[in-house]
Amino acid sequence: MSPMPRITDGVARLRSIFLEKPGAQLSVGEASELSGLEWHTCRLVLEAFEDAQFLIRGPNGLFVRGTYAPPSRYVGQ
Repeated sequence: MSPMPRITDGVARLRSIFLEKPGAQLSVGEASELSGLEWHTCRLVLEAFEDAQFLIRGPNGLFVRGTYAPPSRYVGQ
C-alpha cells in the first residue's frame, strides 16, 4: 500500500474524531494512536488543522475543536 492513502485515511480519522466527539481534547500522542499516523506526521496534521482554525491548541498542549469552547478558555491564558 502506498503511503498516500494511509495519510489520507489518518487525516480523515482525526477530522471525524473532532467532529463526532464535541469537546474531545487530544495530545499529539493520543491523536497518533487513534489515527494510525506516525507521531511527527500527526503533529504536522494537527498543526495544519490549527492553522485552518479547525482546532485550537490549549495551554496544556491538547488540541480541541475550535468551535467547541470559548476561545478565552484556550487562547491567551
